[in-house]
Amino acid sequence: MMRRLPVMLSVCALAGLAACTNGADRDRYPVFFEPASTTVSPTAQAIIDKAAADARDNHAKTVEVIGHAGARGNLSADEMLSVERAKIVAAALTKAGIGSAQITQIAHPPKNNEDASVASRLVTIEVDPSTP
Repeated sequence: MMRRLPVMLSVCALAGLAACTNGADRDRYPVFFEPASTTVSPTAQAIIDKAAADARDNHAKTVEVIGHAGARGNLSADEMLSVERAKIVAAALTKAGIGSAQITQIAHPPKNNEDASVASRLVTIEVDPSTP
């Protein structure tokens, strides 16, 4: 049971993230990172490419890139980590054909009570499709 707890918490956290909406019509793509890392894995790159294709196919008005990092001791360094993750994902979206004018970068600084769990080691890409 104890081995399943981290997995169950991660799934609950992801469900909670999916429930947070700025607009009901937005598509969300979670891009996960290893602890204290800004390296985009092949799996993360595939998610970025899918988000870029969605943005192109739906003529997205905006693409928000929201960086997160858990508190690991030095809150300034942790905040910079969330900024760097957002920058790296935004650059990958630009390389995948999304105009930089469409991309908005947001970094959420960690709070003292956040840890470096899976839910705080991600960048969320939110694609806001153009409405006819």
